[in-house]
Amino acid sequence: MQFRRSESAPVAINIAPLVDVVFLLVIFFAVSTTFLETAGLELTLPGSSSTAKVTPQQVSVSLDEGGALYLDGEEIEREALATELRSRLDGLDEKVVVLRADTKTPHGDVVRLMDLAREAGATALTVSARAETE
Repeated sequence: MQFRRSESAPVAINIAPLVDVVFLLVIFFAVSTTFLETAGLELTLPGSSSTAKVTPQQVSVSLDEGGALYLDGEEIEREALATELRSRLDGLDEKVVVLRADTKTPHGDVVRLMDLAREAGATALTVSARAETE
């Protein structure tokens, strides 16, 4: 008895459904991923070799070794700093605060000053540093 050989269909892999599934996975992970939002601090560390000039629209807050505060070069009390800083930032397009702190200033005081600037409405905070000389 002679059996007839069945002709098999040509083997082909259809990748269109695979591409669809991969595309859906990419969309799923892109939508479900949470991105960390950083504080937005632009830091210029002490002894920096690259420096940037302060523009006239930036508000400057200085903190000396003894803890005295200066707003744009004028001494100010800690209690009045928040309201005065808020009023000066309200009139600016770019709410940038330049922080100048003495190298011997305690770290905690600098961090509290950063928080105060953020609460006053600053959108960016730059830590001032002296240009590194070679």
